[in-house]
Amino acid sequence: MQRNMRKVKFTAMVLLMVMVILLALTLVRIGYLQIFKCEEYTAAVIDQQTQASQVTAMRGTIYDRNGKALAESASVDSLVCNPRQIAEDDAAEVVATRLAPILNLEYDYIYERLTKEGTRYQLIKKRLNVEESNAITELKDSELNPETSKYFKGISFEADSKRYYSYGIAPHVLGFTGYDNDGRMGIELMFDNELSGKPGSIISAQSASGLYMDYQYEDMTDAEKGADVVLTIDETIQHFLEKALEEAVTEYSLKEGAAGIIMNPNTGEIYAMATKPDFDLNAYNDISQFVNLAVDLDENENLAGYTSEDEETRQEATNLIMQKMWRNKAISDTYEPGSTFKIITAAVALEEDVVNENSTFYCAGYKQIADRKIKCHKVEGHGSQTFVQGVQNSCNPVFMELGLRIGSQKFMEYFTAFGYTEKTGIELNGESGSIYYQKDKLSDTDIATSSFGQGFSITPIQHICAISSVINGGNLMKPLIVKEIRNENGIVKSYQPEIRNKVISEETSSKMREILESVVSSPTGSGKNAYIKGYRIGGKTGTSEKGRNNDKRIASFVGFAPADDPQIVCLIIMDEPQCAVRYGGTICAPVVGSVIEDTLEYMGIERQLTEEEAATSSISVPEIRGLSVDEAKEILTNSGFKTRVSGSSEITTVEDQLPKPGASIIEGSTVIIYTEPIDEENLVTVPDVTDLSVAEARRVLEEYGLNFEAVGAGLNSTSGAYAVKQSIEPGEKVQPATVISVEFRHASSD
Repeated sequence: MQRNMRKVKFTAMVLLMVMVILLALTLVRIGYLQIFKCEEYTAAVIDQQTQASQVTAMRGTIYDRNGKALAESASVDSLVCNPRQIAEDDAAEVVATRLAPILNLEYDYIYERLTKEGTRYQLIKKRLNVEESNAITELKDSELNPETSKYFKGISFEADSKRYYSYGIAPHVLGFTGYDNDGRMGIELMFDNELSGKPGSIISAQSASGLYMDYQYEDMTDAEKGADVVLTIDETIQHFLEKALEEAVTEYSLKEGAAGIIMNPNTGEIYAMATKPDFDLNAYNDISQFVNLAVDLDENENLAGYTSEDEETRQEATNLIMQKMWRNKAISDTYEPGSTFKIITAAVALEEDVVNENSTFYCAGYKQIADRKIKCHKVEGHGSQTFVQGVQNSCNPVFMELGLRIGSQKFMEYFTAFGYTEKTGIELNGESGSIYYQKDKLSDTDIATSSFGQGFSITPIQHICAISSVINGGNLMKPLIVKEIRNENGIVKSYQPEIRNKVISEETSSKMREILESVVSSPTGSGKNAYIKGYRIGGKTGTSEKGRNNDKRIASFVGFAPADDPQIVCLIIMDEPQCAVRYGGTICAPVVGSVIEDTLEYMGIERQLTEEEAATSSISVPEIRGLSVDEAKEILTNSGFKTRVSGSSEITTVEDQLPKPGASIIEGSTVIIYTEPIDEENLVTVPDVTDLSVAEARRVLEEYGLNFEAVGAGLNSTSGAYAVKQSIEPGEKVQPATVISVEFRHASSD
């Protein structure tokens, strides 16, 4: 019995020890869960009992330099659902049926999301419009729809934002945002972190099964709006540039479009940058807008496949079109600059003192370089000429000689110093580098062709920066596209002008400004089509081959003003013009001149007329009605007008006049004195004066009893100028003495 008692005690002790161990293990486990797994299980409980919704942060605004909102966001709703709640309410069919017509979505698409298993959150549609939001709100309202609102407990809105581009300008600069409101291109991409802001959240109570509870609990964290980005772009100047390029694409049938940049040469600030054709930022992935404008798509089999029935072919073609549509030619495309590069060669030659303004050259129409005879654009030759005349004439042999005098080593040193061997660092995505000689020593042929801008390829942004340094005193500036970043507390970051290099002296720069002004102002200058009355404009023409052994050309012109104190510089490039005359001096120069005129007027820079220009300025027609005919003639003659009397010679009092008092017409125009009421049906048919010289156009219009006004390059030099446009179309009927403004242009070669 004693033995049995020991056995019972032993068993009890073992059981006790087991229980103690189990209790200890339980306590350890509980301690482990409470201490080490607390956050994990707390989060799990919270996740089970709450529903978290993200509140999208309002994206920052992109402004132009004057505070105009170019890209801004507006609050909108996105529609989401809780599939568990939908299942509990047996609401999938009713909800899908009601939402499909409102959202313009397929029933099956909505039903699939409403019935998604294993989730309490599904996005149905992002960024509803106002009509969609209002219609769904009514469906959820128990008073308006007591029979159906019970099915919509699992449907809710999330705060979201939608990007709008109000002015519809500068798509390649601004860029756009994607499906998730993230930046995909341009400023939107490059400054995505600054613009995005920080999202907020709304945490709502729900049951453990994932259903909405009868009582409401919400905890909201506000979203933080993104910072605003202020650009150096001026919306008005951007409009001037885009309008001019758009017209050029049509007028000259530019197969590969056009690009342009307007910059402040002293600071590097970009006032405008455009590529045409472009696209609508509010429908950035709609390729039809580009396909309808781009004239060369059907010539490329891949691009033509956008209408293919094969999905893979169509998608490949669509991607290629989008890449082409979104490509910013001003910073991404390289091209041979042609004769506009002669600005650089001339500046280097002056800086290195291998030439002066009075140095003489002889052009026989070509120059022999090694075993090659390289031609001038004027095949009969320019004959004897000074250095300045060589620049005005854009004479290739002069520049080949300058290149040889500069030499291989110095030429490459300056090529690098002007920034052509590296990217500019502009704050835009997609900037390309240049393609240039990688030799230790250039051959004479390499130097000769490079001196007039062939044999290497650069980007427009590199080129305008280099040219700016030639005219601004010699400072190579970093291009600025962003002025500052700011938030509700003020300026976060300010971008200041940055000198990348000192390239040439102020003395050389001053000489170059004078020489380049003469290219436009001289009657023999190749850039005279950029002439604008009252403004001192300097510039240089350019026409380059696009590849070799083909007929493709790129026409360009760079102009700056005022020539004595440059405030703007404008470079425009026309890619593969299909018109009869494709020289930059003929088709680009007048466009640049027009853009510069609009910009200077907008900037408030007054015209400074020469005596010759003042003589062709418009003056106001005086009031002569009620006076005697003799008095009227005397007043008009003293004012600088010719006179013609119409009506009975027996009547000595002026009944009426044409043009009417206050009209502006040029000195020497005719004012008709009427002694009887004007016959309103006695109209003049406007003749066609296009292609006529200045003298011929004036004569024809005066024969028709109309007044004449010359605009454009015809004011610079009448010799060789021909009419290209007239203010009133031929065949229109107008009153006698009406002023017909005729735009003239010169045939030009580069």
